[in-house]
Amino acid sequence: MPGLSSPLRAAILALCLVAAVAAGVVAVEFVESEVTPSVGAAAAEQADRPYADRDPIAPPANGTTVVTTQKFRHNFIVAFDPRGRVLYFDDSLDRYHDVDPAPNGTHTVEFVGAEYDGDTTHETVRRVNLTTGETATVYRHAVPRTDRPHRWHDVDRVDADTLAVADIARDSIFVVDTDTRERTYEWPAQAAYDLDSGGQFPRDWTHVNDVEHLPDGRYMVSLRNQDSVVFVEPGEGLDPEWTLGDDDDYRVLNEQHNPDYIRSEGGPAVLVADSQNDRIVEYRRADGSWVRTWTWTDDAMAWPRDADRLPNGHTLVGDTNSGRVVEVDTDGEVVWAIDGLGVYDAERLPTGAGSADPAPADRLGLENRSAARPGVDGGSAPRGVAEVLPPVVRNSIGFVAPLWLSGAGRVAAVVAAASGLLAGMLVAGRRVHRYRVARSEG
Repeated sequence: MPGLSSPLRAAILALCLVAAVAAGVVAVEFVESEVTPSVGAAAAEQADRPYADRDPIAPPANGTTVVTTQKFRHNFIVAFDPRGRVLYFDDSLDRYHDVDPAPNGTHTVEFVGAEYDGDTTHETVRRVNLTTGETATVYRHAVPRTDRPHRWHDVDRVDADTLAVADIARDSIFVVDTDTRERTYEWPAQAAYDLDSGGQFPRDWTHVNDVEHLPDGRYMVSLRNQDSVVFVEPGEGLDPEWTLGDDDDYRVLNEQHNPDYIRSEGGPAVLVADSQNDRIVEYRRADGSWVRTWTWTDDAMAWPRDADRLPNGHTLVGDTNSGRVVEVDTDGEVVWAIDGLGVYDAERLPTGAGSADPAPADRLGLENRSAARPGVDGGSAPRGVAEVLPPVVRNSIGFVAPLWLSGAGRVAAVVAAASGLLAGMLVAGRRVHRYRVARSEG
């Protein structure tokens, strides 16, 4: 490096060495991923074979496991039979979000996704028999395609002809008759929240991502950007006494997904993926307020977006950025897992939708589990490089990172890019300086 001072030359060499080592870590993980493909990478290939010729690529489970994936460049729905073989696979839509068991049939599900057609997005609800592959469109609605969040994340069946929809673009929920297409009810979040709450209005104000029709006729709604799960009664509106969470109160919830309502004597519970807090939590209604009764996380958890309580008391968790679906037993141990899926929602059949009225955590005596890394509830381990970043930044990086890249690999990729960029800037800056000096002296 002629023309560079010794300290500058040493700094550039050191940065280049750091970049090379970090890039080597990424390269090793890439090679390992090519040698041992993930479940997600193998699912499409297996689906092309006759069902009888398919090999198990997931662990055996007590039922059929259905997973929708929604991660950067990973969008499909896949079902694994109890032996771990691919039962169903579809990637014909551009986005996949919520999936629920259909009212009729033990192997039939309904899911919501989006399909692009030029400047139009078709919000689509489909019903599919996982055994036969027979598919029907339940409801389809066209909206302008924009770069702001506008794809529905959730629909919930109210009755045989009616769906409740979480309309993320309109910051509202509505109820629609799928035969007549008439909207029979709508609740806008502006009826209860100021525009200075949540995210930027109108680009992504509430990011409403879930709606659930409750047996008493109310609707439970997840307002992600207000860090709140709210309860809406048609004709009355939002009941503030029932709201779980508060805007920016990250001790309770931090940009949550997919809350499930658990009916129980003595008060209901809400099981929810507390996404930016990297944990699963459950709150029980007691004496007119919400009390946290269960927390589960581990060192690998990164932006979970679904949790369902199974009939046996276990909890099925979809952990997006770690690429896992895990089943956690009543002792807090992972007893079943699939790796390599950018999961949005997961269901275990033949159970009902979501948590399907099992017992709440405190009645089951579920064991809490905390991660070694520091988090919202504290911890004793030293912070790694990734943990210094705010959760929203860390999880945004994880969302666009390939699934084969581990947490350490993501840090290595950032370090390699930053070190290489800084070394290049130092060289370029020195050359510009020498050029200006030469011009001034000439």
